[in-house]
Amino acid sequence: MNFVQESFHERKIKHQTFCENFVIVADEIDSIKTKAAKLKEFWGTTDLHQSQRTSFPTGQSRLPSIGKNDMVGFHNDLNQIIDRLTGNQGALQLIPVTGMGGIGKTTLGKNVYNDPRIKDHFHTRAWVSISQEYREREVLLNLLDSMEQLSAEMCQENSTAKLKDYLHKSLIGMTYLVVLDDIWTTEARGSLRRIFPDERNGSRIMLTTRLLCVVDSRHSPHRMQFLNETDSWNLLCQKVFGEDFCPLELEEVGKEISNNCKGLPLSLVVIGNHLSKVNRTKDHWEYVAENVKSVVNAADENCSEILSLSYDYLPHYFKARFLYMGVLPEDDEIRVSKLIKLWAAEGFLKPVRGKTLEEVAEEFLGDLISRNLILISKKSSSGKIKTCSIHDMLRDLCVRKAQEDKFFHVTVTNKDFKIYAEGIKYSRRLCIHPDIFQKELSNSDNSNVNTSVGSLPPIRSTLCSHLAGEIYESGNRNLFPLLRVLDLGKGKVDGFPIKNKISSRKVPFFLRTLIVDCEDVHLPEEIWRMPQLRHLLFGMCYLPCPARSPIDGDNLILENLLTLSKVSSVSCTKEVFERVPNLKKLGIFSEQWITSPLSLGTLVNLPQLENLRIRNVFSTLMNFTFPPNIKKLTLDGCRIPWKHMTIVGSMPNLEVLKLRYHAFYGPEWEPGEGEFCKLKFLLLHSMRLKQWRADKTHFPSLVRLILRACLELEEIRCSIGDISTLQIIDLDDASPSAVTSAKKIQEEQRNLGNDSLQVRFSNFFHFMFLKRKEAEAEICGSTDDTLLLKATKQFHTNLYRDPVEEVASAVVPRLFEFLKRDDYPQLQCEAALAITGISNSSSDMINTLIDHGSVPIMVSLLSSPKDVLRGQASDEHYYSTHRIIQYVDKMSTELVVTQRRNAHWKTPLIISQSLSALHVLGKFAVDSTKSRDIVLSYGVLMPLLAQFNDETKLYITRKAMWTFSLLCAGKPKPQFEQVYLLIAFLFSFDAYQYC
Repeated sequence: MNFVQESFHERKIKHQTFCENFVIVADEIDSIKTKAAKLKEFWGTTDLHQSQRTSFPTGQSRLPSIGKNDMVGFHNDLNQIIDRLTGNQGALQLIPVTGMGGIGKTTLGKNVYNDPRIKDHFHTRAWVSISQEYREREVLLNLLDSMEQLSAEMCQENSTAKLKDYLHKSLIGMTYLVVLDDIWTTEARGSLRRIFPDERNGSRIMLTTRLLCVVDSRHSPHRMQFLNETDSWNLLCQKVFGEDFCPLELEEVGKEISNNCKGLPLSLVVIGNHLSKVNRTKDHWEYVAENVKSVVNAADENCSEILSLSYDYLPHYFKARFLYMGVLPEDDEIRVSKLIKLWAAEGFLKPVRGKTLEEVAEEFLGDLISRNLILISKKSSSGKIKTCSIHDMLRDLCVRKAQEDKFFHVTVTNKDFKIYAEGIKYSRRLCIHPDIFQKELSNSDNSNVNTSVGSLPPIRSTLCSHLAGEIYESGNRNLFPLLRVLDLGKGKVDGFPIKNKISSRKVPFFLRTLIVDCEDVHLPEEIWRMPQLRHLLFGMCYLPCPARSPIDGDNLILENLLTLSKVSSVSCTKEVFERVPNLKKLGIFSEQWITSPLSLGTLVNLPQLENLRIRNVFSTLMNFTFPPNIKKLTLDGCRIPWKHMTIVGSMPNLEVLKLRYHAFYGPEWEPGEGEFCKLKFLLLHSMRLKQWRADKTHFPSLVRLILRACLELEEIRCSIGDISTLQIIDLDDASPSAVTSAKKIQEEQRNLGNDSLQVRFSNFFHFMFLKRKEAEAEICGSTDDTLLLKATKQFHTNLYRDPVEEVASAVVPRLFEFLKRDDYPQLQCEAALAITGISNSSSDMINTLIDHGSVPIMVSLLSSPKDVLRGQASDEHYYSTHRIIQYVDKMSTELVVTQRRNAHWKTPLIISQSLSALHVLGKFAVDSTKSRDIVLSYGVLMPLLAQFNDETKLYITRKAMWTFSLLCAGKPKPQFEQVYLLIAFLFSFDAYQYC
């Protein structure tokens, strides 16, 4: 029928249809224009026709400038995914790709989709971006369009059932690849999965998602990882310079910029695009290096939107727990146990019938991890998450969202503090990361600040990253009366808060959690008047004896207290434990100066105790009795005869046992029948055990066996491998015969069809031995000061981790040379630490030190008018005073304490001469009476007594008390004339205040 023959009515219908279609087309054109504009702005120069044609990602959560070149660092991921897509022809498979927002999932998907190997393998391909709001009809149309199967008739179809049917039929007989990009719900995944036919011809579905919970448990996900330093730098260079090279003068700061992006491709691409458009000056690049997060957010607001999607999608009751991650210091690994305590104290956790608060919290944390918002750092011996972390960009998001919602307020700089009072007017939580707060509070001229602080009753939590002890010594004495959480952070706080006693008038009644990561904390008597307390965590604390307290006894029971760690052994009395009847976790610390026996009989007063750790060095343990509910026991340096192990083995609920640094002594351990019935994890670390007569009957439930530095152990019996539950045998620095026996166990189990048992080996101490020998050679032969500093540091670090029987003979005199280098204080410090380390070795090494004239040198250091050696260290030598004190104080127990490198603290390296000298002289005295008498003969008494004054730091005075006790000990006793001044001093001096 031609146009003339058509009736008016027919022409009217066609005209109406045309107009309606025109409106639809016009709307689609407008939509395409809008998307194109956003893409042009967001992606840069991209083939928009290609993007539109194949329905490549047009949603918000996309990386800028997506292209093949952005696969820097992801080539292994590309090949692994392609292998999974093209291998093992058969049933339809789903290949999930998961990872944090901005990590490059879509980029990987696009490069997989366009790879020639994929094009050649599959008959047809389809791509669709889902995003958070699942619009089924739009998704189906995009899939058909990407397959070039979309017709005008289908565009008019409103029935999703018909569109699904057409899509299904179009894939029949085809080997296809479908990419479902950015899926957020299991409903969307399930709805789409049912559309695709399974003809067992090797077809595949690939999906990308931030949410691990979207992935069906039957399908193993491919987890995207952050870029390493090299790949980060290469990607940044590619974005900034293209094929050109980075100018030499910008390379160092450029690498700092790339490192500060923390391996997130989104940040690297945005920063790269920014740097490519601005003048390439070193000043601006240095500014960018110091302000990566703010530059990223300012350069492209879509970056914030991309990351915000994950937060916005969280259920309401999850948001507070996630935002709380922002209160913790940047770049810190977060202890899950601490995080859970903070959540509980804040009221974020509600009881669930049949579950503890810890179990509820672990489920919430697992959900945040599955959403790729929180990262797992370490796992505990029981397989639980021990520490976690958060990427800087997500942490920045937490801080911004929290401050917008007045969830908490963070002071980071002096500029921030100027708006302190107004900023926290309605906030319930205050976070102080540098030591700004106490400086401002202590400024008596700043009356406005103190007035504002005194009028802030809403504050419920105060969390400080370090050196915040003066908070409660400044300002209004009624500061924060409703405080529930007080975390005074890390670092030695001199005079915390006043003469190492928490001021009673400033301890909030409602306090639930108190965390102070330093030692020598003397708690006031008023601690017994705080019934809400749940957790007390310290480097070490002293509890006042309730029996001596003038406080009414009716108020002394702390029924809610669950955690007390670490507490001095002198506070572990019956009177104390009777007043904490529901305690579940206890850490006991026995100091070196305490020589009286430590009785474990008082533990019977803690019937609910589940987790117990005892670190004991010099005291004798008595009354081996443990509460029946203990599940985890850690003994450290206790030197208990093996015959008492039957007491431990008979503990009915024990699941985890860790024995460290000669916790038990003797060459043989023969477990008894019926012991350790529930034990799942056993660690033996630095135990001088030769024969371990254990078999499968002694540890029927064992899952993991870890042996570290048990160099004398001859073998592991073959029957250990027959334990049906055993999964891992881990040997670090074991004897060759023990390694042989472990290999034999694994071989026998494989022959029996048991491939699940893993046997691991490593030789850390051998590696440390080689590094120490290299350092010794450098110390003895080099004249370059920089190399000498590095070698001396390496030498004493290795001594700290692995005390040795001997060192090269030329090392000791060289170290004494370094100790005299007043022109090089850094080297003096490292030499002092090295000499301290040697003094913790064998008697032969102590004699070597004495033969080289160390005694008069150490005595002279006690008389030195200088209190400390100071020097600005290089980037690899930033220590806090507290860490160095820990180093000297703990070396005698052979504890490994990681020396912390804090790139944010440009502080001097500080070590007390007196502390090192006292430690070395004390080790000489305890080694033999001959060495003791040599020390006394060099006139040590007067310099030693001079340490007891109000100006001397408490940790030095305590070390002096320890040295004093050793000089008076031993058989035969020292001559009275040598020590009478010290004895007289004791009669006229209250030594207990230094204990």
